[in-house]
Amino acid sequence: MFMEERQKDIVSKINGTGRILVSEIQKYYQVSADCARRDLRILESKGLLQRTHGGAIAVNPKEIYPATTYNPVDIKEIRTDYLAVAKRAVEYIENKDVIYITTSLVGYYMAENLPEDITITVLTNSVSIAEVLRKKMNISVILLGGEMSHRGHCHDFYTIQMVENIRMDKAFMSHAALSLDFGASIHDPAGVEFGKVVMKNSGMNIGLYPSKKMGKNSIHSVCRVSDYDLLITDNNISEDFLIQIRELGVAIEIVNLKGV
Repeated sequence: MFMEERQKDIVSKINGTGRILVSEIQKYYQVSADCARRDLRILESKGLLQRTHGGAIAVNPKEIYPATTYNPVDIKEIRTDYLAVAKRAVEYIENKDVIYITTSLVGYYMAENLPEDITITVLTNSVSIAEVLRKKMNISVILLGGEMSHRGHCHDFYTIQMVENIRMDKAFMSHAALSLDFGASIHDPAGVEFGKVVMKNSGMNIGLYPSKKMGKNSIHSVCRVSDYDLLITDNNISEDFLIQIRELGVAIEIVNLKGV
């Protein structure tokens, strides 16, 4: 099989299954690992796939601006990549911690999976997450109030005033997108200042970004990648993006989605 035929077939397989591993390319086409990776680099440069740690995935469509009333509760199907990142994040919580949990879907999954054998205090500006947490007797909840958005979040002047008077051990943050040049970014400018204050008052800032959010930009920048002490993502992350993150000196933990 000629190189062009092999690469065309690789794209066809990825579009059919969503992903392919370097080891699978070696097996299918009887080529070396270096040859397989070279094929993936060429195909990525043409915009036909996205390389990951150990393989490649289909190119993700551009993100759609979220609906005005979007809320994690509305999403009925389980998104395994978000859930895997959330469960790994929970492992970083220790007894007596005071933490902030992001309002995003990954934060909602965190709230649902918090351990019952430790006592912690959770700050949240999401009424949906607060509703989950109020049923957990080992958790004290500080609901950060203010004018509520139609998504059930508060992040106005009054919310920021509350956060400025609280010190946290850890803040678990997530935004619409994360890129090396623009950092963490969101659609709604109202959340920018709130996010900055949370991170300023936290002893450790942990970014929770499923790979589909990586390498993309939204509209308003909240922080730099280097402002995070740790990033947690899944193993569909672009190989190049992973290398660049590590070159910045930012710790990154990768969750394997196999079997999730």
